[in-house]
Amino acid sequence: MSNVEGYHASPGEPCTIPDSITVGARLAGDLRRCLSKAVVARNGGLLQRFCRASLGKPCILLLLLFLSSGGLAQEDESFEIEIPEQPLAGALQTLAEQIDVQIVFFSGATEGQTARRLSGSFTRQQALNALLTGTGLRYIFLNDDSVAVQPVPETEKAVTSQSAGDASRAAAAETDNFVPRETPTRTFAMEEIVVTGTASKVRTKYESSVGITTFDRTDIERYLPASTAELISAVPGFWVESTAGTTQGNVFARGIVQDGGYRYVGLIEDGLPVYPVFELSFYNPDQFIRVSESITRVEVVRGGTAPIFTAGAVGGAINFVNEKASAPSGLRLKASYSDFDTRALDAHWSTSLSETWQASAGGYLRASDGVRNPGYVADEGGQVRVELQRTTPNSELGLYAKYIDDRSLFVVPIPLRGSPSNPSAVDGSAAGEYSLHSNDVRDAGLPPSADEVGLRNSDLADGIHPRLLTAGIRVDLLWDSGISLTSHSRLTSGDVSFNAIFTGDIPKTGLEFAAERNVAADYSMIASGEPFDPAFLLQNHGHWAIGKEYKALQNDTRLNFVVSEHDLTVGAYFADFSMSDRWSLGNLLLTDVRDRPQRLFLPGVTDPLGFTRYSFLNLLADYDGAIASLYVADEWEVSDRLRLDLGLRVDAETIDSSISNGIEDVDLDGDAATTYDIASLAGTERTDRSEDFSHYGYSAGFNYELTDRHAIFGHLTRSAKLPHFDDIRNGITSKDRVTNVELGYKTSYDNLAMFLTAYRTEFDNVPFNDIQSDGSIVVRRARTQAYGLELEGVYEPVETVAVQFSVTLQDPEYRNFFGASLDNSGNQVRRIPRLMIRAVPSIQFAGGRGRAFLSLSHSGERFANDENTIELPSYLKMDAGVQYAFNERWTAQLNVDNLSNEVGLTEGNPRTDVGASGVGQLYNARALFGRSLAFSVRYNFQSG
Repeated sequence: MSNVEGYHASPGEPCTIPDSITVGARLAGDLRRCLSKAVVARNGGLLQRFCRASLGKPCILLLLLFLSSGGLAQEDESFEIEIPEQPLAGALQTLAEQIDVQIVFFSGATEGQTARRLSGSFTRQQALNALLTGTGLRYIFLNDDSVAVQPVPETEKAVTSQSAGDASRAAAAETDNFVPRETPTRTFAMEEIVVTGTASKVRTKYESSVGITTFDRTDIERYLPASTAELISAVPGFWVESTAGTTQGNVFARGIVQDGGYRYVGLIEDGLPVYPVFELSFYNPDQFIRVSESITRVEVVRGGTAPIFTAGAVGGAINFVNEKASAPSGLRLKASYSDFDTRALDAHWSTSLSETWQASAGGYLRASDGVRNPGYVADEGGQVRVELQRTTPNSELGLYAKYIDDRSLFVVPIPLRGSPSNPSAVDGSAAGEYSLHSNDVRDAGLPPSADEVGLRNSDLADGIHPRLLTAGIRVDLLWDSGISLTSHSRLTSGDVSFNAIFTGDIPKTGLEFAAERNVAADYSMIASGEPFDPAFLLQNHGHWAIGKEYKALQNDTRLNFVVSEHDLTVGAYFADFSMSDRWSLGNLLLTDVRDRPQRLFLPGVTDPLGFTRYSFLNLLADYDGAIASLYVADEWEVSDRLRLDLGLRVDAETIDSSISNGIEDVDLDGDAATTYDIASLAGTERTDRSEDFSHYGYSAGFNYELTDRHAIFGHLTRSAKLPHFDDIRNGITSKDRVTNVELGYKTSYDNLAMFLTAYRTEFDNVPFNDIQSDGSIVVRRARTQAYGLELEGVYEPVETVAVQFSVTLQDPEYRNFFGASLDNSGNQVRRIPRLMIRAVPSIQFAGGRGRAFLSLSHSGERFANDENTIELPSYLKMDAGVQYAFNERWTAQLNVDNLSNEVGLTEGNPRTDVGASGVGQLYNARALFGRSLAFSVRYNFQSG
């Protein structure tokens, strides 16, 4: 970027701007001083001349270069300001009267935002800065008497925060007048406004009384997470298993035991749960949500206020925030490819239809073979989301709809051999790429027993396949009295099919397998008819097929009152939801152990398709549920430094169920010699039940700012998760009560920001169940207790280098354990490590155009079972990436996942590990995905 040529400005003299100039670094100096004399107002058309002269660049580029000093500089005259806490629109009107200027802003620009009390002596700039900090708005002095307030576009936020005197960065890009978009580490932007788990609409991370992790679009772009769970794995205190594929991750919060999924962590979208229940057998809420270009932000609240604002979120809440239609008009496109043949296109578009109506649309299409290539397309489908929004000075109306039709491969534990610290797949291939799925296994289909539950036509290649429509309406109203109302309703309707190979017992030789069944070891390959050597290993795993239908209507309505030093919220939540379950589990197939195995035929043991056993559990179940909740939260600003947070929630739940009783095993053909066609059918009889549950929970917290850079905070939460559909089926009617206590310290400097949180989480009675390899369901219960420390922060020793870091040290253990032959009290909670460390150093290069990073994640040793007899060793996973912006619109990125090709075991096999005595020479476990490369190109154009 070259300097302005022929430009003249002297104190006390008018500006002289030539007809042909280039925007340059000196604008930050003398041109800004020139403009401070309001020559724009005195010399009509001067700014227009400048815009035309600057090679057609938008006028906003001129303003952005000096916004860091508050726009057009005014005289340093001070004013006595007295503005009570109130909606931002009213505060700006009051300020205009007190500083004797006209303040103008677009309709809806301040909607939903509240200004804190402002009292004292301020210059105009200081007062405006105080009111607008953290609001996403900026001010521009048009002349001595007029100020414009407007949103800062996403693509320009980094430029506005750039120091006006930073000539070195401007010089680095002088070839094409491109100012690189900043890509700072933003996980700890302490002045970010958070909207999750708070009664206030202007609460910053620094002011919050709970531990919060946030990811903005820059973070998401940089890490290219393959799944929702993979993004969440960066949150301290959360142990995440993301090796199941692009969906169906497992999230364990602060040492809480569970059988998988998101049981105690609320996965929500724009403030409402994706579905009122967070985890069920063969259902995780991440089936319904993807990390896409439409997502502008993710906020994660650990414990604290989460269960006050979201029913049952006793471990925390994860809020995916979609970009509103009122965002700046523009288009974003991302095209991706990987070395496992990913082909993906992701887009988001927004525009203004009129002064009050805006529209947006976004979606993606993808196809991929997967790192564990099954021989067919593993992941395929897409999503589309549209939104209309109407904004006025005192209201906002949003209408949206989203449809997802996207299938993904579900990866289960695989058979391994060798040391658990460095195993290989049972056939000697790479553990990170081995697949239990294949086209030959797919060709088997399902046996006749699946007809009973309507799943005979299920296709293994369908994987986890949601076809789901969500539609919603969001209303925000603001009154001059400082009262605001927010109401969000959502309808969810659709179905999910779940098809996968589930690991059974460990492999054994063909000789052993035949001897156990008293038949000759006369094997042959079904596809080719060739003989199979019985001295080789074989395996007997199941094709499990599940069909689930979902419906849910949810509404969350809250009134916000700003009264003196109080931000008070009174809210009500209602959900009416249902689910139909159709299961055909088991369906055991005999195969060899090669990568992408082949089916085997053994006379007297398998049917012609290779099945050794038809379904060992067929299920027909229908559920209806309703939740009604009331909650109250108050954020009381006792003083400038001390704030108290108080919350109370009452939940009432009703569940009606109709569940098949099941019958004894049935020999479908009545021939005792054909053992393969034995099936456990659902039967025609059902048991109908109706259960009612209720609970009240509360929380109390504080945040005390020792100085502007140091604060302490703490929280006590008593809450519970009420039983869900699976609990009713398994005879569990007691609620999961939890007490969570945390005390923390945070600091915020220009180059260092950090949270340190100590916590204690205690559950009175946690039920968890495992479906075994024979179809039986084992239910266990325990009281659990976890002490822990969470450290999270970012350090920037120099401007171009940053290091994100997080450490979790915890001691989760069982208390009062029952439901097993052994008393496991005192043992470490299964699947959860005591130590987790993550460090992400990054460096900028090419004058800020590029950034390279390395991600290091250490996971401590864990146990695969409650008995602590199967240890999963610690491992270190390394990822790397580089991002480069060619100009303000085009960016390319290359990421390498599992750079060192680490074979880390994330979990054992829940279907066989319960009660097991240890690890033998062969065992089942789920390993990290092998090394892979992903490349993406982004196009970003925004017109306003």
